[in-house]
Amino acid sequence: MIEVLNVPAQTVAENAALLFQTVAVHSGCAERHRNGGSIVTLTKAGRYLITFSGNIAIPAGGTAGEISVGIAVDGEIIPGTIMRITPATTGEYFSVSAQTYVNNYCNCCASIRVRNTSTQSIDVQDANLTAVRVA
Repeated sequence: MIEVLNVPAQTVAENAALLFQTVAVHSGCAERHRNGGSIVTLTKAGRYLITFSGNIAIPAGGTAGEISVGIAVDGEIIPGTIMRITPATTGEYFSVSAQTYVNNYCNCCASIRVRNTSTQSIDVQDANLTAVRVA
Protein backbone atom coordinates (compact mmCIF):
# COMPACT_ATOMS: atom_id res chain seq x y z
CA MET A 1 0.00 0.00 0.00
CA ILE A 2 1.23 3.47 -0.81
CA GLU A 3 -0.25 6.92 -0.25
CA VAL A 4 1.32 9.92 -1.95
CA LEU A 5 0.23 13.51 -1.55
CA ASN A 6 0.87 17.10 -2.41
CA VAL A 7 -0.72 19.67 -0.11
CA PRO A 8 0.37 23.05 -1.58
CA ALA A 9 -1.38 24.29 -4.69
CA GLN A 10 0.37 23.47 -7.97
CA THR A 11 -0.43 24.62 -11.47
CA VAL A 12 -0.67 21.70 -13.89
CA ALA A 13 -0.46 22.34 -17.64
CA GLU A 14 -2.94 20.87 -20.12
CA ASN A 15 -2.33 17.10 -20.52
CA ALA A 16 0.43 17.15 -17.85
CA ALA A 17 0.52 14.91 -14.78
CA LEU A 18 0.18 16.09 -11.18
CA LEU A 19 3.30 15.91 -9.02
CA PHE A 20 3.27 14.27 -5.61
CA GLN A 21 5.88 15.64 -3.19
CA THR A 22 5.50 13.26 -0.26
CA VAL A 23 5.04 9.57 0.44
CA ALA A 24 2.73 9.69 3.46
CA VAL A 25 2.37 5.92 3.98
CA HIS A 26 4.22 3.03 2.39
CA SER A 27 4.06 -0.59 3.46
CA GLY A 28 5.42 -3.54 1.55
CA CYS A 29 7.29 -3.53 -1.74
CA ALA A 30 4.50 -3.78 -4.35
CA GLU A 31 4.52 -0.06 -5.17
CA ARG A 32 7.10 2.70 -5.47
CA HIS A 33 7.26 6.47 -5.94
CA ARG A 34 10.02 9.07 -6.16
CA ASN A 35 9.26 12.20 -4.11
CA GLY A 36 8.42 15.08 -6.42
CA GLY A 37 7.51 12.78 -9.31
CA SER A 38 4.19 12.09 -10.96
CA ILE A 39 4.31 8.27 -11.17
CA VAL A 40 3.32 5.54 -8.75
CA THR A 41 4.71 2.29 -10.14
CA LEU A 42 3.00 -1.03 -9.37
CA THR A 43 5.84 -3.56 -9.18
CA LYS A 44 4.08 -6.82 -8.30
CA ALA A 45 1.41 -8.75 -10.13
CA GLY A 46 -2.08 -8.38 -8.70
CA ARG A 47 -5.21 -6.27 -8.55
CA TYR A 48 -4.88 -2.79 -7.05
CA LEU A 49 -7.49 -0.33 -5.83
CA ILE A 50 -6.43 3.14 -6.99
CA THR A 51 -8.05 6.15 -5.32
CA PHE A 52 -7.53 9.86 -6.01
CA SER A 53 -8.96 12.91 -4.26
CA GLY A 54 -8.07 16.58 -4.45
CA ASN A 55 -9.29 20.10 -5.02
CA ILE A 56 -9.11 21.68 -8.49
CA ALA A 57 -9.66 25.23 -9.75
CA ILE A 58 -9.01 27.50 -12.71
CA PRO A 59 -5.86 29.55 -12.03
CA ALA A 60 -5.71 33.35 -12.26
CA GLY A 61 -5.73 34.36 -15.91
CA GLY A 62 -7.62 31.22 -16.95
CA THR A 63 -11.00 31.02 -18.64
CA ALA A 64 -14.13 30.03 -16.68
CA GLY A 65 -15.53 26.72 -17.89
CA GLU A 66 -15.22 22.97 -17.45
CA ILE A 67 -11.95 21.56 -16.10
CA SER A 68 -11.08 17.95 -15.32
CA VAL A 69 -8.51 15.40 -14.18
CA GLY A 70 -8.37 11.64 -14.72
CA ILE A 71 -6.47 8.61 -13.48
CA ALA A 72 -4.11 7.21 -16.12
CA VAL A 73 -2.40 3.82 -16.43
CA ASP A 74 0.71 3.74 -18.62
CA GLY A 75 -0.27 7.15 -20.00
CA GLU A 76 -3.87 6.33 -20.94
CA ILE A 77 -6.83 7.73 -19.04
CA ILE A 78 -8.99 4.97 -17.54
CA PRO A 79 -12.61 5.32 -18.73
CA GLY A 80 -14.88 6.31 -15.88
CA THR A 81 -12.19 8.12 -13.85
CA ILE A 82 -12.45 11.58 -15.37
CA MET A 83 -13.54 14.04 -12.68
CA ARG A 84 -15.22 17.17 -14.13
CA ILE A 85 -16.28 20.46 -12.59
CA THR A 86 -17.37 23.82 -14.01
CA PRO A 87 -16.23 26.77 -11.88
CA ALA A 88 -17.81 30.14 -12.63
CA THR A 89 -14.65 32.08 -11.74
CA THR A 90 -10.93 31.59 -11.31
CA GLY A 91 -9.70 30.43 -7.90
CA GLU A 92 -12.98 28.66 -7.08
CA TYR A 93 -11.92 25.22 -5.77
CA PHE A 94 -14.07 22.10 -6.00
CA SER A 95 -13.36 18.71 -4.46
CA VAL A 96 -13.07 15.76 -6.86
CA SER A 97 -12.45 12.06 -6.32
CA ALA A 98 -12.47 8.77 -8.20
CA GLN A 99 -11.39 5.20 -7.70
CA THR A 100 -10.81 2.25 -9.97
CA TYR A 101 -9.27 -1.21 -10.03
CA VAL A 102 -6.10 -1.81 -12.02
CA ASN A 103 -4.71 -5.22 -12.90
CA ASN A 104 -0.93 -5.49 -12.99
CA TYR A 105 0.21 -8.60 -14.81
CA CYS A 106 3.27 -10.82 -14.25
CA ASN A 107 6.60 -9.41 -15.43
CA CYS A 108 5.02 -5.99 -15.87
CA CYS A 109 5.14 -2.67 -14.03
CA ALA A 110 2.10 -0.41 -14.43
CA SER A 111 2.62 3.36 -14.13
CA ILE A 112 -0.19 5.25 -12.40
CA ARG A 113 -0.58 9.02 -12.84
CA VAL A 114 -3.28 11.65 -12.45
CA ARG A 115 -3.43 13.88 -15.53
CA ASN A 116 -5.02 17.21 -16.31
CA THR A 117 -7.55 16.35 -19.03
CA SER A 118 -8.71 19.96 -19.42
CA THR A 119 -8.06 22.25 -22.36
CA GLN A 120 -6.19 24.71 -20.11
CA SER A 121 -3.91 24.75 -17.07
CA ILE A 122 -5.51 24.06 -13.70
CA ASP A 123 -4.59 24.52 -10.04
CA VAL A 124 -4.61 21.41 -7.84
CA GLN A 125 -4.40 21.46 -4.05
CA ASP A 126 -4.50 18.74 -1.37
CA ALA A 127 -3.96 16.00 -3.97
CA ASN A 128 -3.91 12.46 -2.57
CA LEU A 129 -3.34 9.20 -4.47
CA THR A 130 -3.41 5.73 -2.94
CA ALA A 131 -2.68 2.32 -4.43
CA VAL A 132 -3.66 -0.72 -2.38
CA ARG A 133 -2.88 -4.26 -3.56
CA VAL A 134 -6.10 -6.19 -2.88
CA ALA A 135 -5.47 -9.52 -4.63
